[in-house]
Amino acid sequence: MADTKTGELLTEEEISMILDTYMYLNYKEAKEGATLSEIISELSAMPDYRSGGLHHGEYTILSQAVENPVIGEMVIGNQSQNMGYDSGTAACTFSSENGASVYVVYRGTGDGEWMDNGLGLTQASTIQQQRALHYFETVVEREEITGSQRIIVTGHSKGGNKAQYVTMTTKYDDLLDACYNIDGQGFSEKAIEGWKDTYGEKEYAKRVQKITGIYGENDFINVLGNSILPKSQIYYIKTPVKKENFAGYHDIKYLFSELVENPVTGETETVFRGRKNEYAAGMGDLGAYACVLSAGIMNMEPDKRDGNAALIMQLMELGGEKKTGLNGERVTISDIKDFFSQGIGVIAGSIIFEKERRKEFHVSSSGEYLREEMPGKITVFVEYSGLCKQNVKLLEIASQLKSYQLQLEEAADQLPKVMKGSGMLMAGIKNEIDNLRTERELVEQLGECLEEVIKKYMICDEAMAEKMWRL
Repeated sequence: MADTKTGELLTEEEISMILDTYMYLNYKEAKEGATLSEIISELSAMPDYRSGGLHHGEYTILSQAVENPVIGEMVIGNQSQNMGYDSGTAACTFSSENGASVYVVYRGTGDGEWMDNGLGLTQASTIQQQRALHYFETVVEREEITGSQRIIVTGHSKGGNKAQYVTMTTKYDDLLDACYNIDGQGFSEKAIEGWKDTYGEKEYAKRVQKITGIYGENDFINVLGNSILPKSQIYYIKTPVKKENFAGYHDIKYLFSELVENPVTGETETVFRGRKNEYAAGMGDLGAYACVLSAGIMNMEPDKRDGNAALIMQLMELGGEKKTGLNGERVTISDIKDFFSQGIGVIAGSIIFEKERRKEFHVSSSGEYLREEMPGKITVFVEYSGLCKQNVKLLEIASQLKSYQLQLEEAADQLPKVMKGSGMLMAGIKNEIDNLRTERELVEQLGECLEEVIKKYMICDEAMAEKMWRL
C-alpha cells in the first residue's frame, strides 16, 4: 500500500499501529460507517484535540496519517460500546474501502482492567481476554466474514495481549490471517501449556506464526509474563522520550515521535508525525531492566506471583476512577503480605543488580561465613598482600553499595505519581534503601576489622622475627 505523499509502502504493521493510536482518542461518538478522515475532521474543533489538549499528540498523528487515502478512507464499524460490551473491552473494526481487509482493533488497558492484567500472569485466561474473544467471533459472524477477505487483529498494551489471545484461541482460526501485537504483555505458564495440550505442537506453532511483536525499544510492559514469540518475529522501534517522561516509553504515540530543538528557545521539544519511527537495533537499557524485573516476578511461586502482580496493578488502578477491578477484583491482606515479603525485594533487586551478585554482596557484608567457631587448634599462615587485596575489595563493595543506594533513591524519585502516592510502596522502597545503608556500614566495619587483623599479624610476625634474631 503506497503512501501518496512519499511513495513508500504502508505495511500492515504500520497501518495497525495507526489504528491502535486511534483507540486512544477516546472518541465514542463516531458514527458507524464513517471514514477515518471524516472522524478526524469532526475532532478538529474540539478542545481535547487542539494544541495543548489531552489527546493532541494522538490527533496530530492521525490527522497526518489520514492524508494517505489508504488510511483516510478506512471505515469504522462494530464499536464495542454500541454492542453492549463493558468499557474495558473497547474494540472496533476498520475496513478498507473495498472491504477486502478488515482490522479488528483492541484498545490498551482501560479503567478497571489493571487487576485483570495481573491475573493474566497466573491464570489460563481472564474475563477480559474471554470477552475480547467473544467480541472477535461475534464480529466474524455478524459481518459474515469469508476466506476471501484478509482479517487482521491488533492492539496496543493490553490490547496487544488480547489480540494474541484471540489468535491463539479462536475457533475461526482459518479466517484470521495476521496479528500485530504492539507492546502487549505475555501469558502465564498455564495458558501456554493449555494451548499446547489442546492443539499439539504443530497447530500451536502455526497459530504463533501469525503473530508479529512490535515493541518500543524501551517499553517495559511487553516483557511481563511469558512471551510466546520467537525472536525472529519480534521487532523494536525507536522511542525518543525525554528522560523525565518515564510513562512515555510505553505510550504508543512516542512510536511516531521525534525530539527536535526549538530554534528560538533552544529547548528540546517532542514532535509527532503520521509515520512510525525507524526500527531500532534491539532492546534498550530500560527494556533490559524490565526483563530482569519480569523474570523476578515470573520466578515466584504462582500464588505469590498473583499477589504481587495484583498489588502492583492495584496501585496503577488508583490513577483511574475505579478503585477495584472491572469485575470486582480486589487486593487482599495476603496479597499485601506477599508483596512486602517478596515483591519489594524483586523491584529493588532488579533496579540495582542481578540476584546472584546481590547474594554475594549480602554474604560478604553480613559476614555469614565468619560466624561459625573454628574447631580445635589450628596454625594460620598469613600472606599480607592477599589480606590487603581482600580489604581493597571490601572497600570497593562498600562504594558500590553506596552507589546502588543512591541509584535506588533516584529511581524512587522517578516513579510515576500514582505509585508515589502509595504509602505502602514507598515505605517498602525506603526499607530497602535502609537495608542497603546497613549492608554498606557492615562492609565498612568488616574492612576495619580486617585492618586490625592485618596489624595484629604484622605485630606478631615482627615479635617472632625479633625473638628468632636474639636466638
